[in-house]
Amino acid sequence: MNQLRSRLAALLEQIPSDFGGGCSVSKANLMAWLISRYSLKTTLDIGVYRGRSLFPQALAHQQSTGGTVYGVDPWSRAEAKENDHLEIKEAINAFIDQVDFERIYADVKSLRERLALQGHCILLRQTSACAIEYFEKRCIYFDLIHIDGNHDTERVMQDVNLYLPRLNKDGLLITDDISWDSVQPAYRTASLQMSLLFERVDPQNDYAVLWNHHSLLRPFVRSLVIKYVGRN
Repeated sequence: MNQLRSRLAALLEQIPSDFGGGCSVSKANLMAWLISRYSLKTTLDIGVYRGRSLFPQALAHQQSTGGTVYGVDPWSRAEAKENDHLEIKEAINAFIDQVDFERIYADVKSLRERLALQGHCILLRQTSACAIEYFEKRCIYFDLIHIDGNHDTERVMQDVNLYLPRLNKDGLLITDDISWDSVQPAYRTASLQMSLLFERVDPQNDYAVLWNHHSLLRPFVRSLVIKYVGRN
């Protein structure tokens, strides 16, 4: 795990974190640790952008599980526009108007090749609503799903409603920006169906980890997650 953490730190230094999206080092380490610790073979990253949450999963699969992360993102200006977070709506959309999504998509593919991750990282340049057909046709279910796509309420609710049925029993859901008013309805919906293991909201982090199980093991699993986060 120490080797993986070193690789992750070096990797994230190469991937900018900007107004369009990001993933802290601690969150990246947590996702990689969860994949390695619980041998999660098939994971999903909705909202790839520059890949700061995608590549930690791919590296964990490469080093520990031999599994695969699927990255779903349309890399599209039109699909990235958001309307529900009124406080920063204008700032978000002004930033998006300046983003070269073709270049970012090319950079993600190039980095995947440089890291020799093609066998552990599959990219789907589609909206999450369109990509669901790909997974249904292939009977693909997930051990971990990270939802960090468009943050408008309807879109996040759609992601939860479409993809929770594709989460395996004992699978994990990580929802991003849980403090946003536009994300709260989807977060509450997921929380009614799953057990909360951990949530973190601070200047660098805004996410929750939920477990697709209701059992007496929840306090034990929760304590392991909290212990790991506390060390990192």
